[in-house]
Amino acid sequence: MISDGFVLKRIVDELSSLEGAKLRQIYQYGKSDIYLYFQNAVVRICLEPSLAHICYTEKEDFSDHRPSNFVLLLRTKLRNARVRKVCQVSLDRVMFFEFDKIDEIGNRHFYRLYIEFFGSHCNVIFVENDIIIDALRSVLTVSRRIQKGEIYRSINEKLNPLEVTYNDFSFDEQAKISQVLSQEFFGFSKYIIRELLNRANLQDKLACDLFTEERESLKHSFFSLINDFERGKTYVYEFEEKFLITTIPLKTLPFKNLSEHSNISNAIDDIYKIVLLKKEVDNFKARLIKCVQDKVKKSEKILNTLEEELLACRKAEEYHKYGELLKYAQEKKDLHKSVNVMDYNTGQMTLVPLVDGKGVKESSQYYFALYKKLKEKSEILKTRIKRETLFLNYAEQLMHTLELAEDLETLQEIEQEMAQQGLIKEKTVFRKSKSKPEFKKIVYEGFTILVGKNNKQNEKLVRISNKNDIWLHVHEMPGAHVVIKTNGQTVPRKILEFAAATAAYHSKARFSSKVPVDYTPIKNVHKPKGSPPGMVLYTNYETIFANPNLLKTSGSYPF
Repeated sequence: MISDGFVLKRIVDELSSLEGAKLRQIYQYGKSDIYLYFQNAVVRICLEPSLAHICYTEKEDFSDHRPSNFVLLLRTKLRNARVRKVCQVSLDRVMFFEFDKIDEIGNRHFYRLYIEFFGSHCNVIFVENDIIIDALRSVLTVSRRIQKGEIYRSINEKLNPLEVTYNDFSFDEQAKISQVLSQEFFGFSKYIIRELLNRANLQDKLACDLFTEERESLKHSFFSLINDFERGKTYVYEFEEKFLITTIPLKTLPFKNLSEHSNISNAIDDIYKIVLLKKEVDNFKARLIKCVQDKVKKSEKILNTLEEELLACRKAEEYHKYGELLKYAQEKKDLHKSVNVMDYNTGQMTLVPLVDGKGVKESSQYYFALYKKLKEKSEILKTRIKRETLFLNYAEQLMHTLELAEDLETLQEIEQEMAQQGLIKEKTVFRKSKSKPEFKKIVYEGFTILVGKNNKQNEKLVRISNKNDIWLHVHEMPGAHVVIKTNGQTVPRKILEFAAATAAYHSKARFSSKVPVDYTPIKNVHKPKGSPPGMVLYTNYETIFANPNLLKTSGSYPF
């Protein structure tokens, strides 16, 4: 989230209020988050590349989390140390806390905790007298050595754009403008460079090829960015389903401006919680989907085996016929592999194989016994095949509800359903959310339309609805149950078409343009005894063809 040096500068300015405060405790959450607990504030350092940031946050209980050896070292050295200063290295994506600590024997130490926000190379480095005591991550490259006992050095030296005067701004390089800005100045991300070029109305070309007017335009745009930064605002944008936090308004880029803040820590903390929750939802969903997929693979394998065995049972009638034919055949003293007998149904002689080592009568008895065994097995196989087929239909619907689930509460309800159906063990079920999952609700042209977000909600929706409410579902395909609350009114065609489009949108046919949707009063819908959640039978229905895109064009699309 710290995309450039300007953002870090704003954060460091906020964190400077910690100067003089005592560090009470240090915690670690996961592999990438370190929490610094001060007297009256909590600071989170996140080093995960896609979320890298530092900001004020709220106090939480991490006492049950096991810290790394690095954090244990920081606890030993820095607990009860006082913050002398909080600084940024020029306008680079590097900052440090300087601590003042008197140890147990009375010696005074000045420690620095450097935090580097370099994408996949984010790091926290503990330093005293410019010597590295330890680091969260060791780095051994041609250009840098971050290791115990090494001297800590900054990566390179560039100009701080906040210290450049209007008269001093000039460059004439054999490189493109974007390269000059990123190589000569701290703080510029690719987005800020694009904004600068757009404001100057320039293409990214060699700096030495700029005309006088273009140089003036570039200079003017450069300082307009600085002026915007000094207004002290923070902006949150959305781009390609990702969040971007800047301290300079991106006026010329096609990003969606979500919000404007005067407190950067609040902005970062809010986005962090949103992204973290989304990751938790995605990971939770992925685990449940994998569980269903594994069960489906196992069930499909069992079903194939059962169908092969049932196919073999089809010979039962043939064995019964052999037994009948041999029952009246004449016993022969010399045993052969087969015997020629009269088939009274056709009036023709038929060759019937004998069982190895058995005579005519014994073979007849054997065939009757085998017939009975295969008939009994066939009935058992049919029952098991029906059960496995029912499960696969249920699993297809369950998978659909999982794919559409967008919040933790809905997923927890699905997980509870899976536990009740024996798909997962009860002990693996997540703690229940405090908030109660609700149906999706749409009010359209005065009518309320409810949509079930999972199988349990689908079942509950049918159970609590009035018998004259209209129930809709895509024809013979996984999808949500949709109910139009009629309140005793006749449902106009327009409402029916919209509700059908809603059912189509919340089904496996979401991306089709013509989806068959069945509808009928709730009184014609019932749940078969012993069937899985959300599985229903319905009668006296009609079918309407719906277009899911109608939701977006209607202006009442709430999702």
